[in-house]
Amino acid sequence: MRARFACAAACTAAALFAAAGPAAADNGPHVTGASSTTDSCAACHRAHTAQAPDLLKEAETTLCYSCHGPTGSGAATDVVDGVGYSSEGRGGAPRALRGGGFSKAMIDSAHASGQQGGKSNPDGVVPVLANPASVNSTHSVDGTEHTAWGNGPISATPEYGKGISLSCGSCHDPHGNGNYRILRPIPAESGAASGVAIPDATTKDYTTVNYWQVEDPTAPGFIAKVAEWCATCHTRYLSSTSYAATGDAVFSNQHRTDMGAQGSPNCIQCHVAHGSNAAAGEASSSGMHSLAGVPAAADGYLLRIDNRGVCQMCHLGE
Repeated sequence: MRARFACAAACTAAALFAAAGPAAADNGPHVTGASSTTDSCAACHRAHTAQAPDLLKEAETTLCYSCHGPTGSGAATDVVDGVGYSSEGRGGAPRALRGGGFSKAMIDSAHASGQQGGKSNPDGVVPVLANPASVNSTHSVDGTEHTAWGNGPISATPEYGKGISLSCGSCHDPHGNGNYRILRPIPAESGAASGVAIPDATTKDYTTVNYWQVEDPTAPGFIAKVAEWCATCHTRYLSSTSYAATGDAVFSNQHRTDMGAQGSPNCIQCHVAHGSNAAAGEASSSGMHSLAGVPAAADGYLLRIDNRGVCQMCHLGE
C-alpha cells in the first residue's frame, strides 16, 4: 500500500484535539465559542508536562485516535477501521463511514452498478461491505513526508508536486470553525494563498449505504465547493473543461473535476477522503507512479471502485 497525499476532500471526523468525553466533528469539544472555564482544554493539553508539540498530552495522531480510533469510545466515528456508529460511545451496529478509513474501509468496490448511456449516473450504486476490508490507498496522517501530487503551478518541465507531511490537524481544525467537518479553509502545508470555506451540515451523518451517493443534502454548498477545497493542495487537478491541453509537462490533458452535482465530475465523486479498499489491476496500478519513476504499486488511489470503475459509472455504453 502506498500512502496517497491529496489534502482530504470531505474528511469525516479525524479531528485533532479529541477529548475524553463524547465527541464528533464540529460537535463535542470541536466547537467555537468555548467558555473560559471549559474542561475541554485539559482533555488534550498540559501546560507543564506536555509530551508533544502544541502542549499536547501525546502525539497528535495517537491523541486523535484515543476518541476516533478502533478502541476509542469518545466518538461515534472510527476513522481507522472506516466505521461509524449510531451514537457516541459506539452504540449500535457499525456502519460504513463516508470517507473510508486509514486502515480499513467498507466499500464494496467490486460490485458497482452503472447506468447505460454515457451520461452522469446519479442513480448508480456502490454497496457497502458487511465487514471492513484492508485499504490499498490512503491519505497519510502519521507525519511522514509524501508527494502532494499535482501541487504547485503549471510547469513546462516535469514537476509532480512537493513533499508534505500531513496529520489529522492538517485538514481539520480541532477547536471548531463552523465549516463542514471542521475543515480548515487552508489546509496546513498546502501553500494556498486563499482559503475555501464549506458551509456546515445541519445534520451530522458520517455514514452511508451507497458509496456513489456523495452529495450531503444537509450541506447544500458541500459538493459545489469541495473540489475547490481539494485543489488548495492539488492545484493542477482542478479543471473546468475536459480534454483541453493545460501546458503542463505532467498533467497535460485533464478530465473536468469541478461540477457541483451528484453524479457529475468532481473530486469527491471519484475519490474518498481517508482511505479506500478499491483494488488496482496490472494496468490501473501504474499511473502516476510510473510517470514519476516510482515502482508501481497496487494502489487504488482513493477511488471508490476497482480498476478505475468510476469511469464506467458515467461512461458505460460509450
